[in-house]
Amino acid sequence: MALLMTIGRAARLCRSISDSSTPIGAGGILPERGGSPMSLRHDRRTFLKQALGVASAGISVPLFAACAPGPQPAAAPTTAPAAGAAATRVSYAYASTNGLHFVATVAGEKPDLARKFGVEFDLLTTTNSPNAVNALMGGSVNVAAVTPDSAWPAQDKAPDAKQLFPISDGTPYVLIAQPEIKKAADLKGKTLGVSALTGGADLAAMRIILAENGVSPSDYTLVQAGAISDRTAAMKAKSIAALAQLEPQATILRDAGFPEVDSANNYPALKGIHSVVLLSKTGFYQGNADVAANFLRAWDAITRWIYDPANKDEVIAIAKKTMGGSDAGSEAVYNLHVTAKSVSQNLRINEKYMQQFVENQKKAGATNLPTDAMKYVDSSLVAKVLNA
Repeated sequence: MALLMTIGRAARLCRSISDSSTPIGAGGILPERGGSPMSLRHDRRTFLKQALGVASAGISVPLFAACAPGPQPAAAPTTAPAAGAAATRVSYAYASTNGLHFVATVAGEKPDLARKFGVEFDLLTTTNSPNAVNALMGGSVNVAAVTPDSAWPAQDKAPDAKQLFPISDGTPYVLIAQPEIKKAADLKGKTLGVSALTGGADLAAMRIILAENGVSPSDYTLVQAGAISDRTAAMKAKSIAALAQLEPQATILRDAGFPEVDSANNYPALKGIHSVVLLSKTGFYQGNADVAANFLRAWDAITRWIYDPANKDEVIAIAKKTMGGSDAGSEAVYNLHVTAKSVSQNLRINEKYMQQFVENQKKAGATNLPTDAMKYVDSSLVAKVLNA
């Protein structure tokens, strides 16, 4: 009964969005600035929050699809908008604010960087990668930052969904455990916390690290413990024995007495991969070609801004403001993702990186893996816009 009531509320929200007087462009693009779009944005967030909750009950994609916008005339920003011109918002789903999503995080804090290209990032956090996939597949967002493996099953059902470019390279995770745990092999028989039971970047990191230490998936129990800050709280509450964590949360845990027992940087197989990629549908990136091209130009410009040494102090300040933690933790975020170059600079998806990702999944015990991961990729936008 409670589930039916939730579906009913979501359906009413769908109708309220559909009846809104503010138009939505083709592919789900939010309207350009002007008028009063804020109520629509709030409704989308309220609906999506409830829908994501229902998704955990196993009815994710159909529910999102029920609220997908119908075809409407596409917005038509220019590739080089004049000063003061309106910016088109591109809706963007991602797990949470962390270093894996540095470009989106900076775009949210410094919107003028993207507005130079006539676009704005409309950010939506979803707790984990599978939820971001569901948001995209249901038509609630234009693009989603996802792990490749969380996208593959959805892409098999919807071939118009493609992985366009890498967002994060390598595996910038460390394995943090309860104080009594001294090494990764000690985690046999323990309960471990992850963002999602399938398809999370932290899950992949943990499985590979444990496999390299002779610990198989049957040797431990996984529980879904939420986004990065939620997993830190679960560690402090002793609800889980270990987790794969990013900075600055890893520094927070180490400062609280939780030992780092291993690091993904110790394993070459976890370095040469794309851990997160951008997923979109042809209805957006081909049907709204100018918007998609401007979005990619903005992404590339923000990436360059992040890597410019002159902006280091501001990048660190953004990390501290958005991700929390201490000054040392924010510095660690910068070192892990900028100095170590996990923020993807080459925006053409690397075939060798994708194949290594598949091999890592095999080592972690995953099944039904693709023989050719590149069939899920479309590099035409990057080739056209950046000549890459």
